[in-house]
Amino acid sequence: MKKQILFIFMMLLMGGYTYMQAQTYVGSEACSTCHSENYNEWVNSGHPYKFSVIENNEAPTYPSFVNNFESSWISNLADGSVAWSDIAGVIGGFGWKARFVGNDGVIVGTASSAYYTGGHNQFNFYGGEDHGWVDYDVTHENKIYNYSCFKCHTTGGDTTGTWLTGVDGLGTFTEGGVGCEACHGPGSDHVSSGGDVTKIDRVYEQVHLDNSIGGLDVNGTVQTPDANSDDINFMCGTCHNRSYTSPINASGGFIKHHEQWDELTASPMSNLTCTTCHDPHKRVIWDGDGITKTCESCHATEASLRHHPSTEVGCVDCHMPYAAKSGTTRGESGFVGDIRSHVFAITVDANTMFTDDSTAVRDDDTRSASLSLHFVCLGCHNNDATDDIPEMTLAEAVVAAEGMHEPNSVYELNKLQVGIYPNPIIDNATIKFNLTKSANTSLEIYNNVGQLVYSLSDVYKTAGNQYFNWNVTNNSGAMVPAGIYYIKVVAGDFSSTNKVVLTK
Repeated sequence: MKKQILFIFMMLLMGGYTYMQAQTYVGSEACSTCHSENYNEWVNSGHPYKFSVIENNEAPTYPSFVNNFESSWISNLADGSVAWSDIAGVIGGFGWKARFVGNDGVIVGTASSAYYTGGHNQFNFYGGEDHGWVDYDVTHENKIYNYSCFKCHTTGGDTTGTWLTGVDGLGTFTEGGVGCEACHGPGSDHVSSGGDVTKIDRVYEQVHLDNSIGGLDVNGTVQTPDANSDDINFMCGTCHNRSYTSPINASGGFIKHHEQWDELTASPMSNLTCTTCHDPHKRVIWDGDGITKTCESCHATEASLRHHPSTEVGCVDCHMPYAAKSGTTRGESGFVGDIRSHVFAITVDANTMFTDDSTAVRDDDTRSASLSLHFVCLGCHNNDATDDIPEMTLAEAVVAAEGMHEPNSVYELNKLQVGIYPNPIIDNATIKFNLTKSANTSLEIYNNVGQLVYSLSDVYKTAGNQYFNWNVTNNSGAMVPAGIYYIKVVAGDFSSTNKVVLTK
């Protein structure tokens, strides 16, 4: 009898042990059979390519729509002597930039790399443009690719063991890139049960093993993970921040990348979840359809009172400018990075949005977290001398942005923005502007040293789109020489100036 009881007890114990075992990771491929639609969308998103392990000395494979100049990577990496056989993995390569981990576990080009220590190790290509190679973190003595780096680039990361044969202590992961289980948790029980939805976490709240505060800090309050909760922002925020704390980190005059959680929590939209606007399985870049809701769907009144002269400018162009940088800056203004901000709020003054030491976005009693007009206005208006967007000083931007969404906005009466086409010009320029009411209008054209070369005064123009033509002559009828000219239109109390290049 005792033997029977002991046998039953042991069987129950073994059964209980089996049930209580921690779930294991099975890999994203295991999800494809039952969740083919989400899986296929995920394959074409950026998440799978956050880190690609090199196998058989072959370059990683990216979707066909990605224009990352991959064929030129190895021939231009470092001093040109590195081969794919020397590379253990590629960080990124999908949308912004690519870096390379050598077989020694070190970022190629940094100080302790066994392959090359002179830089030329990060390639930037946002928007499908060749933005060139830069020397990423050249002087770092020990830039190894360990858990502290790949915890957000891979799935199932652990501080124990090593992912790279021959290099101890790097930590391990179960899948290169951010896979299904990075967001839904280990899937072994879900798969073995035939898809029981109670045996998978819809939203996998986790804390990284090196997170000393045990969660995410918002204004001094630390939120910790809850296995019974489905807090999407906690899940996304685990990786889309840099320090697990609320300051929006900045460097070099831009918000750092991976700061979307910090930005959202400090913004007026902090009550939203990431999936309010995003489909987490789909991409946004490369003409993806990962945005599921536009600003106008919730802010119809503000959208209808948008007093901007160009109808081509949408809400995100001002409220989500490229104020963050992952790989590179773009254009001439100095205020266009390669990642849209999620701060949303705009403060209309001439002050910077950053703290005195430039390490974070200011968020205190003197200025709440908000975008400055440097990024909101000057990022477009001063970014290209040859486009049809008028040049603008910061002082002019302050006046123009005041009351942008107010019913009786001052700017509503000042939609006088000058567009010129073509630009550059050869023999004739069409000057376009808009009047909200009829006015006597004047045209003044100055050369590059400020001399007035042509003027036309008191021409009556009615409300709406209006035009002047200039046949590149001065007031005496003589052709003016090639060079840069400034075209100024004055209507009533308002004026606007734009720059044009004359070629011969």
